Amino acid sequence: MYQKEDGWISAASMLFLLLITAMVSGLALIVTTSNIYFRTNQSDHKIKKEADVLLSKIMHDIQYLKEEKYDSHENKYIIYLINKYRNWNLNMEDISSGLHLDFLPDTVLRDPFFSQYVFINNQSTRFIDFRNNYGLSSSTDDWREYVTDSAISSCVTYGWLHRSHENSFAFKEISRNFNTTDPDKLFPLINSFPLMNINYVKPEVIELFILQPSFEIKEAKEKYKRLKTRLESRPIDDIDIIEILEATLANNIFTYIGSKTSFWKITFAAEEKYIVQAIVVAIPDERNNPRVVDKYVLVDRRFLNVR
Repeated sequence: MYQKEDGWISAASMLFLLLITAMVSGLALIVTTSNIYFRTNQSDHKIKKEADVLLSKIMHDIQYLKEEKYDSHENKYIIYLINKYRNWNLNMEDISSGLHLDFLPDTVLRDPFFSQYVFINNQSTRFIDFRNNYGLSSSTDDWREYVTDSAISSCVTYGWLHRSHENSFAFKEISRNFNTTDPDKLFPLINSFPLMNINYVKPEVIELFILQPSFEIKEAKEKYKRLKTRLESRPIDDIDIIEILEATLANNIFTYIGSKTSFWKITFAAEEKYIVQAIVVAIPDERNNPRVVDKYVLVDRRFLNVR
């Protein structure tokens, strides 16, 4: 078991961290950490410094993941990475694929089929009222009073806000925090990357979107069955989704589903004293192809004490 030393970064501070991170190299990060640790004992300093060196190597290697058409547990490059760092028990977890209720438009939340599956007693309005009063949540625990047991495990609070959702509550909150409504100035918090990787979500979650009338998927139930069957046999990419749904990328359903992950939680062991836990985000190639990853950026790193 392990225990956090302090909490995760908030969504509002992520843009600042991304801007700072973009200006420093991995080497600069390692040098900077030396100044952070000088007050600790020499042994502790050595463990943490070596862990940051290892994290820098992982960050270098993970850049090649952007060449992959899809991310999944079965992706050969992800398997290669985990195997390469197996002596440190490297683990990669998708933490952004699912139902980010704060970031979904109210029209989606109020859809009868969606609302019945997600909200207790089918009361989407009750959740929307809570969100409007409380603001953006940093934990899915905030939603347990409103969300069904079957849906809560599929909820997430990490992810990007889609550019097309400029009328959403989340867009208004983020715009207010940064004092601008220009999506370009709010990049990468707001971009055109799909909200979830279809290879990392339950089939029931995918069904919630495919069956929504607004997406106009013909023979939607049959298409969902085909997609589910395909996912049970192997991971899929955008081309597979287009083929099965018989829909073009212009269909708004592709705002929600894709085959790449936007937020990763990476963990590995730092000797027997710490577990290193890092958040790595995919920055999309917004100008040329927003469904493609341009680079991966480290936005948070924590040392968790091992009991």
